[in-house]
Amino acid sequence: MIVDINNERQNHPELIVRDLQGYIPPDLMRETLKRRGINKWLRVRRLLIQLKHRWKEEIKQLDTQKAQAKGEYDMRRYLKLIGYQECLVNCRQQIRALCHSPRDIDFPESPHDFGNACLLPSDFPVKPHKRWFYKQTPVKIFEEVK
Repeated sequence: MIVDINNERQNHPELIVRDLQGYIPPDLMRETLKRRGINKWLRVRRLLIQLKHRWKEEIKQLDTQKAQAKGEYDMRRYLKLIGYQECLVNCRQQIRALCHSPRDIDFPESPHDFGNACLLPSDFPVKPHKRWFYKQTPVKIFEEVK
């Protein structure tokens, strides 16, 4: 049993191979992880984190562009930049909250059933705090879909 799941290293299939070393041949485990899409989603998670950082830099650059447009009295461009920046902030916050979601998720044993753990909550905000999922009660995260 894991004492503190949040302190375990993650995001690399080789960590799983090492955990199961001695029980399952490493080459079989690597091939299984690849075929089942685990490698893909660990990669996608890393790409999402990079995208989140890229958006953060772009948001900073938009601050400079907004100041320049305001100084030139180009209000149309200024308002357009404000809208674009707000949209990027919202997208970044949503991705950030997803990337910081809890690790302690139990999937149903049926591969055809993803359970409520994989449903985006209906009250997921446009601009969530990065720890939004932790602030919700466990009942709220996994509430029954009606």
